[in-house]
Amino acid sequence: MPSYSTVRLAAFERVRGKEFVRRPHGLAFPAAWRQEVLDFYRIGKREPDKINQVPIRRLNEVIRAVAPDLLCVARGATLDDDTPWLYAYEPLPVPVMRQLIHSWIRDLHTPRSRAKHPEITERAIELSASLDVAGLSWQPHEVDLFAGHTSPGGTFEPDPLVYQLLPDALAQNITKLDPYRFENVEMEFRIAAAARGAELVSWPPRDHQDDDGAWWEFSFVIALTVQTVPFADFRLHVRTGVRRWRTGGPVPMPYRRSVSAYLLAQEPWLAQTSGTARLAVSRMATDRRTALPEWVRGGPEGMLGRLRFSRALPDAAAVQENPDTWIAGKDGIEIGVVHATSMGGHGVGTGLMPRDRSPLTNWAAEAFTPYLTRLDDFTRSRYALVPRNLPRTPTAKTKEEQALKKAEFEREQQRDRRVALARVIGGAPLVAEARWQNPRTRDALVEQLADLLGLDGEGGTGPERSWTTPELTVRLYLEDADFVAARLDFPDGRPQRKNLPAAIGTRRREIADLCERDGRPDVQAVVIEIGHPKSYRPDIVDPKFAARLGYADAGRLTKFITVPSSKWGTATKANIAHRAQQTWSHVLRQLGVCTVPEHSVDELPDNLEYVALWMVKRRADGPTRTRRTAPVAVRVSAANGSVTGWDPESGDWIPYRELLLSLARHAEVPGEYEQFDDDDDGAAADETGEEDGDPAGLITEEERGEQQRTTTWVPDLEDQRAETAQFVRAMLYSLRDRPVLLLSHAQNSRLHWPWLTNGRLRPDALQFGHNPAQHITLYGENLCHVRVRDHTSDETPQWFAPDDDSHDHGFASGLWHRPDAVGDHRVYYSTGEKPHTAKHAVKTASKIATRIPMKKKPKEGAEDKEPEPVIDTGTNAWNPTALEIAVLAAPEEETAEPGTWAAVTHQLRRAPDYNVTLKLPLPLHLAMKTTQYVLPHEDDTDESAAEEGAGQ
Repeated sequence: MPSYSTVRLAAFERVRGKEFVRRPHGLAFPAAWRQEVLDFYRIGKREPDKINQVPIRRLNEVIRAVAPDLLCVARGATLDDDTPWLYAYEPLPVPVMRQLIHSWIRDLHTPRSRAKHPEITERAIELSASLDVAGLSWQPHEVDLFAGHTSPGGTFEPDPLVYQLLPDALAQNITKLDPYRFENVEMEFRIAAAARGAELVSWPPRDHQDDDGAWWEFSFVIALTVQTVPFADFRLHVRTGVRRWRTGGPVPMPYRRSVSAYLLAQEPWLAQTSGTARLAVSRMATDRRTALPEWVRGGPEGMLGRLRFSRALPDAAAVQENPDTWIAGKDGIEIGVVHATSMGGHGVGTGLMPRDRSPLTNWAAEAFTPYLTRLDDFTRSRYALVPRNLPRTPTAKTKEEQALKKAEFEREQQRDRRVALARVIGGAPLVAEARWQNPRTRDALVEQLADLLGLDGEGGTGPERSWTTPELTVRLYLEDADFVAARLDFPDGRPQRKNLPAAIGTRRREIADLCERDGRPDVQAVVIEIGHPKSYRPDIVDPKFAARLGYADAGRLTKFITVPSSKWGTATKANIAHRAQQTWSHVLRQLGVCTVPEHSVDELPDNLEYVALWMVKRRADGPTRTRRTAPVAVRVSAANGSVTGWDPESGDWIPYRELLLSLARHAEVPGEYEQFDDDDDGAAADETGEEDGDPAGLITEEERGEQQRTTTWVPDLEDQRAETAQFVRAMLYSLRDRPVLLLSHAQNSRLHWPWLTNGRLRPDALQFGHNPAQHITLYGENLCHVRVRDHTSDETPQWFAPDDDSHDHGFASGLWHRPDAVGDHRVYYSTGEKPHTAKHAVKTASKIATRIPMKKKPKEGAEDKEPEPVIDTGTNAWNPTALEIAVLAAPEEETAEPGTWAAVTHQLRRAPDYNVTLKLPLPLHLAMKTTQYVLPHEDDTDESAAEEGAGQ
């Protein structure tokens, strides 16, 4: 990787002293309506007293589908808020608003709720009659798009409307630019309705023909979002990417998921409204009653079915059956159905490389003048960024000497693993079991276990293998997978969610009984060869969760490896060997064998202990239909490499292996606890974890096509927050007498620990619950707190390493800060090395322009030819994440600057046991992995990219 001295962020900040004002019309939700609507919505709800916001998410969704020019700036209309809820430069007529409001009232309760509570129908009629829709009044407003306030901690928080109106205003400016041109390619962009921020899509889509002659469609995308940054001014992030459209056959409709579609009509959708140049966005899903595709919120019972259209929405089944016809335009309507990864392969690769991203971002930025300016390029940190014990390639004068040194180094690593294993299992033998289906997998598991631990030979020829070394004895039992890996059994062979608890319980008991009968009480871990996750349809027949619970009951850890398959590209000898090696590496880490990065920052103590906080979350719309959140803390000791987890019941730290087994034993089985109905609308509170400039939640371009319906309401949120506060306080109290680096993750934990929200942060302090913030030394004189944040919801910006002379932009690893940063600067960005999974990603690749590949030395006897130009439309781009590292609090007596703690955090991503940079620091990585023992189907089987990749 070339050496770059700076990185350039796709992030912009306001020009000081410059005003940015717009004058749209605003519509407030009438205060007189709020209590009436709330009373109506509370009918039949489990905890009606906790519902204190008007549920307008459904209405906002329909507005994006039929009136994309309207801007929704709130997810909930509060009881005492006179701020406009909708903004428009061309207000909708009152009759149209009446249709929307009345349709929304009817949609507040599902048909199932109306059947259970007959009074709903009559109350809906009464409510519709009582609401004075004619009294709705669009009022002109002068809006300051830079409005906001600075928090006590020094973070500038924009007013809520800024998150939607500022990106939209800038998007409008972008559409006024001359078309985007790059190397003889010209594109025009249209604004698409967005739940948050603003999105522009190049339209019409571009064609691409692959090597097999198939045609595919794609567009470029520009997304604008407002984000806050700890202790600093707010920023605008610009994300550029690719939207791939579904063509070449019917649209696969994922089970219980929706598919997004972008619609452009020559005429307005609603009667009495004007036309729009914007793309409307709607979703299709399979209707559970008819089993046919239907527009979400459509049908005779949905909001769309009650609106008076000037032209009807096309039949969803027709769009699903033949998307090619609609993307080209039919009956004055153009529709692009978003391709999702669950639909299979696509001829256009994902993402953009710097060659495309840089000019596209620069072109869009022309529309930001004179209001915003790009952040200056960030420079490298002066601190050491490589751990002392990171393996280095042996050097020697000859290849033979280098090979000898490499072999000696590998033997040392193998011995270190054996010693570490003997330590974590108390000197007992390592006893494992491999349940296989394919002989090739079985043989690879034997070979790779021997290679990982430096064991001689195959340990025998039968089903029981054994090895003995001075440090460790190893036994491996090879058994047929049998019923362990089979689909879960359901009555009459019909998988139904109501029978899922019984199916899991039956398999769980069968496995526990099997372990009791096999006469192997000393087995510590089991590797199970299992089908690819997508081979289990519906997903509830997947046996992984039941197997994990059953083996946990017997005190055995589990790890899964998929059956070799040419369909999934896992059938080659090299791939099987690689997956087997990764599987055993993961087993060792589950047992607690981990090489901790030895930090090389002289200003900090060598005996640091690293503690990671992680919230394990189960979503109500996931496989179990049960919501659950539990805090987990993992401690990694730099002194002896031990990995332990906090046990709140005993108030002590227990081995990582015991933590995993405990989490599995306490995992909830779906159906045994209160479930959350599909009609919960997130109306209890606007506390959905979408703080820090993410007021509505954003899905990525690939996720958009397979977006799940999320229920954001957490009825017992305050109780969960209190439990989290108690958990963290008790955990920190146990560490008060030693140097500790506490690591937290913003998007993962701030809903349950609100202190992690940018606007609440204060330097060198901690806060729990309703208590005031306190100096961090009250929780430990040698305690430091670092919060990391990833690219979820575009909260960290895209980036590249610039070369403005040659325009040969690329990527660079390191720790980066603003060029004007001083000693107390607290926010840094960490970037990693290019992983092996991205080895084919070329930085000069382009989706729309050709390049000349590097000339390769011809094979002996072959003609020396100049390389032909190529275009990389079909190649996936590598989009590495810039991980934000915020040093929130440091010890009071510590003389080290915040940058030293940021450097240690960066070094924790360079774990010696991994051959690439981790997505998260090692302790957080291990804490995140505990989710596999709490949530069904969370195991990444043997996908090493998910284990090692840095910003795929």
